[in-house]
Amino acid sequence: MAEDKKEVFFTDSDKKTTERITFLLAGLILLAAIIAALLSYLESFGLSTLGILWASIMDFLRRIWSFWKLLAVILSILAIAGIIHNSRKLKAINLEEQKIYGTVPEITDYDEEEIIEPKNEKWEKVLKYTNSGNASDWRLAIIEADVMLEELLRTAGYHGESVGEMLKSVDKNEFSTIEDAWEAHKIRNAIAHSGQDFQLNGHETKHTIALFEKVFREFGII
Repeated sequence: MAEDKKEVFFTDSDKKTTERITFLLAGLILLAAIIAALLSYLESFGLSTLGILWASIMDFLRRIWSFWKLLAVILSILAIAGIIHNSRKLKAINLEEQKIYGTVPEITDYDEEEIIEPKNEKWEKVLKYTNSGNASDWRLAIIEADVMLEELLRTAGYHGESVGEMLKSVDKNEFSTIEDAWEAHKIRNAIAHSGQDFQLNGHETKHTIALFEKVFREFGII
């Protein structure tokens, strides 16, 4: 029988492995030659022993230690500055990407938040009656506003059985709209005493409510 002939195929991986081993061996040989040459050079200065060689190296390092400390500080400062600069650039890039892809709303130099004033339901009710075309609603608007005035005075710590008594105890230095409160309250009393006989028009209603509004805005309840 004829001998079976075997063919050997080298793949790219095998070739790369062989090349790496060859370069590694060549590098080791070159490194050994450099070390041998360096030792021969040092022997010419009487530095043949390893201890003397190490002492020489340490002495050299001590001489340049101040320089290395200064260099390390400078490099650290530059590194920190680079980190800060890159962080800002990265943040700017992220914001631009978010604007392009619409992941978040665009951010301006300052955050604009819509300021929504809390609503006073009682005052909203007063305004609703004021804007009505019905005279009965106009009376209700003034009466309801006067109720709000009474609550305000009691909350502020004034004492008395009626709004009039509490207004009499008011210190004008602490209540700049006291005259407006008096005028509005007198209209309320006229409505309460005269009832339907009190002639009230839209203009007078709005004027009276405006007086109440001055008082309420002074104390921040609307």
